[in-house]
Amino acid sequence: MPTRRTWIALAALIGTGCADEPLCAEEGCVDVPPCAQAAHDAQAMFADVAYLAAPERGGRVPGTAGDDDTRALIRDRFSCLGLTSFDGTEDYEQPFTDSAGRETANVLATLPGADLTRGEEAVVITAHTDHLGRGRLGANDNASGVAALLAIAAVLADGPPPARTVVFAALGSEELGMEGAYALMDDPPAGFDPSQVVYNLNMDMIGTYDQTEVVWALGAFRGTEGAAAVQAEMQAFPDLDVALNEPSDLSDNAAFCERGIPYLFLWSEDPRCYHEACDTPDRLDVEHMVQIAHLTGNVAATLANSEADLRGAVEHGRNVCDG
Repeated sequence: MPTRRTWIALAALIGTGCADEPLCAEEGCVDVPPCAQAAHDAQAMFADVAYLAAPERGGRVPGTAGDDDTRALIRDRFSCLGLTSFDGTEDYEQPFTDSAGRETANVLATLPGADLTRGEEAVVITAHTDHLGRGRLGANDNASGVAALLAIAAVLADGPPPARTVVFAALGSEELGMEGAYALMDDPPAGFDPSQVVYNLNMDMIGTYDQTEVVWALGAFRGTEGAAAVQAEMQAFPDLDVALNEPSDLSDNAAFCERGIPYLFLWSEDPRCYHEACDTPDRLDVEHMVQIAHLTGNVAATLANSEADLRGAVEHGRNVCDG
């Protein structure tokens, strides 16, 4: 695995995206990559993680300047990719105040579905933006998931329109209790209808595959379209050991599965540095992080274009968080 110095040197060469001015111009800071990055490019994804988990962002605590910086990066990338917002502006934000009284926001973009009958249905891809601060910068938790969300958005936005709508949701205040996810589903912004959501793909901590040499696809229960889509991709990713058929309600997918919406929660264990100051970019398993993002993007595209009755699989009134 490349050293930290190698990754920083590579990342610094990538550029600053579509903005007229760099988002990260201070001395010693890593610039963010262009929005039109190569599909699942390791250098670009690491540069995003390094930016988001830099000390200047302070752990991306909701309501802080680091939170503002993070949302500005995501808004700029969504705009640069030509994704649309629910209200037709380039703001992309759903503001809310979390239970600690901190003003923050979800950042939401949509890739409209092209199919006449399935286009109103939505596959929602989520990753939370926040971490804990006080020296805990959250490279794996969850700058890795945000970097993957942006990489998947770049790939899908550059391809043919999906049959179903794909929503990209960077969610705030997860660490406090998945509050951004519940704000999205319980108090949705104009133009977003939770009853149209047929699948959730959630990425939280995908940068430490090497710690246990397994990535969990939680919620990939036998007989579900999500499990079938993951299994269909596994031959293309022989370096990944993907664990299936286990439930979880410990991340933003909880706001979906409690409504009976099928989900896949991609997660890699981090027994040493979970919620600790050692969760820094230099220790991430970038090679497998990119593969997990690539796998998730492929599964999202499969579900968005599936001819299966995904709406019929939504089990209204039954909690599927427990399997």
